[in-house]
Amino acid sequence: MEPNENYSFTIEQRKKILKERADRLKIPIKKEEISHEIIEGVEFKLASESYVIDSAFIVEIISFKNSTPLPCTPEFLLGIINVRGKIISLIDIKRFLNLPQSEITNLCKVIIVNHNGIELGILADEVNGSRQIFHKQLLSKMATVSNIQSDFIKGITKDRIIVLDMKAFLENEKIIINEIA
Repeated sequence: MEPNENYSFTIEQRKKILKERADRLKIPIKKEEISHEIIEGVEFKLASESYVIDSAFIVEIISFKNSTPLPCTPEFLLGIINVRGKIISLIDIKRFLNLPQSEITNLCKVIIVNHNGIELGILADEVNGSRQIFHKQLLSKMATVSNIQSDFIKGITKDRIIVLDMKAFLENEKIIINEIA
């Protein structure tokens, strides 16, 4: 498009020029980037490994202060916590998954998760932030990454972040305690 002698363009000419420039500069989006098969999750540390929980299961994340132990419960159940008047069971997921133990520090967080009315807190060593992972980019479960039972793993990313299957975890019979004394 050639400008007129005063280098001014009509509105239609300007729109056409801008559209042509935009078409030349646009970056094509890969099909996997627009896929709905994305896990939006929260990345956190357990022992020396990174994990992700799908944010669809997460209610909130709070700092760990203390818990009240409960007698006659499994070893992985640390006790209960009070979250704004609501009593929630607190799980030490490292014990549940047979991971190396570490001491509880001021960096520890409680990730409160919920699925089908089952709500509990999961103790994490630290929370790193949010993370997007494409399902297609997940590697199959690898035996070389920790001792976790494969029932609770959706997959592992190339940079060795383990994506937990929270639905399988929260529906596991070990988690649901219905004993009435």
